[in-house]
Amino acid sequence: MSTMHYPFIALRSLRNRLNRDPVFVSLTFFAALGVGFISSSSTPASAQSLDSFLEETTVTGTIGSSNLRNNLVIDVPTQGMLDLNFSLILEDAGLASRNTFGLYDSNRYFEIFDGDATVGNQLSATITSESKLLIGDMSYDLGGPVSFYLSRNLEKPSKTFLSNDIYKGVPQALMYQGEGEELLLNDINIPFTEDDYIIGFEDRKASQSDQDYNDMVVLAQTVLRLPEPSEPAIPNDSVGVPEPSLLSGLGVMAMLGILRKRTSES
Repeated sequence: MSTMHYPFIALRSLRNRLNRDPVFVSLTFFAALGVGFISSSSTPASAQSLDSFLEETTVTGTIGSSNLRNNLVIDVPTQGMLDLNFSLILEDAGLASRNTFGLYDSNRYFEIFDGDATVGNQLSATITSESKLLIGDMSYDLGGPVSFYLSRNLEKPSKTFLSNDIYKGVPQALMYQGEGEELLLNDINIPFTEDDYIIGFEDRKASQSDQDYNDMVVLAQTVLRLPEPSEPAIPNDSVGVPEPSLLSGLGVMAMLGILRKRTSES
C-alpha cells in the first residue's frame, strides 16, 4: 500500500475514536493546542526525504543504489544538439527563496532555477556540438562538459556546492540515472530512462547537513537531436537528354550516312 494513503487511514481512525470517547475529545483538543503552540515556536520538521519521495513516486521498478552515480557530467555532443529539460520536483528548504540551481562547466555558472522557483517549474536548455549552451534567447560558450550546482550566494564559494562534491566522505548531492523505471509526477506517468537524471541537493556542506537531500530536487531529461541525413539523389527513370556536343556529333554522322546512301544510288 502506498504511503500516500496512510494519512487518510489515520484521520479515519481518529474520527471514529472521537465519536466514541468524549474524554478523548477533551484530551485531543488540549493536545492539539499544545502541538500548535510548539509548532509555532519551533522550526518545522522536514517534510519528506528524497528517498521517501522516490519510493512514493516510483510506480514501476525501484530507484535505489544501482541508479546512484558518484560522478555525473554531461558531455558536449560530438554532433547535433543535446536538449536538457529541467523540472523542479521537490523542494523542502528553509533557504529555498535564496537557493539557485544550474549548470557548471568548471569556469562558469549558468542559472536554471532562481530562488523564486517552486515545485512544478520547468526550463529547457540546449548544448550544441559547437560547445554552445542555449538558454532562452541567450547563448554561452562552454569550456567543456557540465555538471550541476546549488548556491545561495555565487560570490561566496562556501555557499556554493557542486553535484560531484564530497565532504568527509559524504556526497553533496545524490544523483540517480534512470534504468527504465516509471515515475508518477502531477498525475502523469513519466518514463525514467538512461538519458534521465534526478539530482537531489543539500544546501549546506554535506558533512554538516541533515543529509535528506530534499533541499532542491531536479529531474533532468536529455534528448539528443542528430542532424538530418542528406537525402539521396532521386533516381530519374526517363530517358536522358544527350549533351549538346553529343547531339552535334550524331547530326554529323547522320549527314554522312545520307551522303553515302545518295552516292551509292547514283
